[in-house]
Amino acid sequence: MRTLRCLAICLLVLVLPAVAMADHHDALMQEVTAIGDKLAKAMVEDDVDTMMSMYLEDAISLPNNGPRMDGVEAFRKSHDEMAASGMKINSFESAPTEAWEAGDQVIEIGTYEISLEVGGMPIEDKGKYLTIYERDSEGALKVKVETWNTDMNPMEMMGDMGEMGDMGEGEGHHHGDHDDH
Repeated sequence: MRTLRCLAICLLVLVLPAVAMADHHDALMQEVTAIGDKLAKAMVEDDVDTMMSMYLEDAISLPNNGPRMDGVEAFRKSHDEMAASGMKINSFESAPTEAWEAGDQVIEIGTYEISLEVGGMPIEDKGKYLTIYERDSEGALKVKVETWNTDMNPMEMMGDMGEMGDMGEGEGHHHGDHDDH
């Protein structure tokens, strides 16, 4: 009986923390998923104020194929420039794959899919991202650092665009094809 009691206590000591950690991880994943959903909705609705409210004032953005941006005002300026160019986001979905706490920060890694238009031309993209959050004075997670990049290979995309340009020269005719007449 004593051995059974000892075994039960050992199991509780080992299992309960693991269950608590799993519950905490699930809650953290739900929290970052909710943030991503809120951001996606704001992006599609072009709700700049909601988007900017999700960042700390001194946040850093390291965008794909672009220079580093520091602070919410730089993000707002970038957004305004993209909107003025005719860019319209039709859909955006992020899917966190990992999230963990590191001191007072939360790190999230995930994937995204976006559909947008620039000057009426549709663009589809898929990629991955990393976001570092910090809790504000009210306990809400706010973006401190973000970076993302596409899964699309720009060299392949350029090759596809070149093939599209070649189509105008006549069906079946490609650069390098020569008539011997």
